[in-house]
Amino acid sequence: MKILIRNAMFFILTAIIPLLTVTCADTAPDDKIKEASAYLSDKLSVAGEQVWMPNYNTGKVSQMLLKFEGDRTVDVIVEVIGYNEENKPFSYIEHAGSGEIKKGKLTFNIDKMDDDYLLDGDNLLYFYFKDWYKTGDNMVMTPKVKGNIITLVTLYDDDSGTEPVEAVIREGFSGTSASLTGEYIYYLYVNDDCTISAGKVEKTDFQYTFNEFELSLRRGWNTICKSETYTTTGDSSYSMTVKNPAIRWVMQKTK
Repeated sequence: MKILIRNAMFFILTAIIPLLTVTCADTAPDDKIKEASAYLSDKLSVAGEQVWMPNYNTGKVSQMLLKFEGDRTVDVIVEVIGYNEENKPFSYIEHAGSGEIKKGKLTFNIDKMDDDYLLDGDNLLYFYFKDWYKTGDNMVMTPKVKGNIITLVTLYDDDSGTEPVEAVIREGFSGTSASLTGEYIYYLYVNDDCTISAGKVEKTDFQYTFNEFELSLRRGWNTICKSETYTTTGDSSYSMTVKNPAIRWVMQKTK
């Protein structure tokens, strides 16, 4: 599900790429948000931050987001692993916290993550790093610790009542006359210090480059910034780092 949320903005990125050569380079306004530390405490708290929505009717980066002014209940969820009677694994959703969007402003709080909400090191890498980064066995965690990444759900499917169809995630965009870059922030909790690293991987047939990275994580909450850059020549590159840049909360469909 986390991958679906990130990919929802792919359509905007690819729609604007053909227009880059005819529009001046610009950057989505930061709304005076300040860059902060990527290392947070055991308790995660966000208060009164403006939420935005994608604008699908633009060819300019500076116009990609529209201010949201409505209300939503926010459900903070994590994906965890359980085992059936045959000891076969299956994934399910746990509710780790709650919050609200009031007149377009987001507020939520999460206390220290319970151990039942955490994935072991191998599953954490599989769900949130290897599947997105396409590096296979090229990625390692040292030492192996437990952790998980939260998703902020703002709307569920009317029929099931359990399938998320809308969520908020922090995103930022910048562009030049030849490329467009999207950044995405994920809130990751780990129960001890660790490092996740991977070497560079190039998929020349698809013009993809996955850059090497080394994420030095501290016990508690960390902000992971994933970025992807698309060029007018068809090249795509992907990067990952531990940082907390000045980018916005964006509400969008999960699929």
